[in-house]
Amino acid sequence: MDVFLSVNNREEVLQLPVVPSSFTISKPQTTEKFETVSGEEILLIGKPKLKSISIESFFPVREYPYLHRAYNSNMWGWDYVYMIDKWIEQKLPIRLIITYESSDTPINMAVAITNFEYTLKSDGDLWYKIDFEQMNLLGYDNPIPWYGENKEEIDMKDLEKLRTTVEQLTALVNELANPFIYNYIDENMPSWAHEAVQAAVDKGALQGDGGGLGLKYDDLRHITILYRLGLFD
Repeated sequence: MDVFLSVNNREEVLQLPVVPSSFTISKPQTTEKFETVSGEEILLIGKPKLKSISIESFFPVREYPYLHRAYNSNMWGWDYVYMIDKWIEQKLPIRLIITYESSDTPINMAVAITNFEYTLKSDGDLWYKIDFEQMNLLGYDNPIPWYGENKEEIDMKDLEKLRTTVEQLTALVNELANPFIYNYIDENMPSWAHEAVQAAVDKGALQGDGGGLGLKYDDLRHITILYRLGLFD
């Protein structure tokens, strides 16, 4: 068995030097219970929640015969801690892969570290516990193993594109929910609408109230169309 953590499309790979004897993966399921008029209970099954997994082991400061060090032969003790701390500080999504010699289907999922704690023992070894939670990367997650093959997974460029798209959509939603109001014919109003809005005001078709004209962007467009049709002449 081997356990690998990697970031940025395997730009950095960390192989855990001491593999725990077992892992427990949690896969919560949402449910909701109702009571009928007759007093019977009905259980409704909702959507499954994201998986979580905890790993407990230690980072050695000396050689042991059972160590797994094919990828990180130059790392000891605190080197592992510093690398994981760096990933946490950079808020990087992490690829967790657990391979089994007797299985063709390893554990392979994008995760985030939700907790990382470690204890320095008297012999210098660092005992640690890492809690992971599965990440839903909106279709970017790839369950195909990469070891021995040239498989792609999400990297930081993909994640930045995803974040930019989310920010743009969020801004659009906010704009639709809270549209800008044009109360006056000034620099805040698009210049192409000035003449049409002024003509509507002069004609008495647009009066507004004590707080201003109260026009939205679509109002400006409609008034401009009416003006160009000659309805304010």
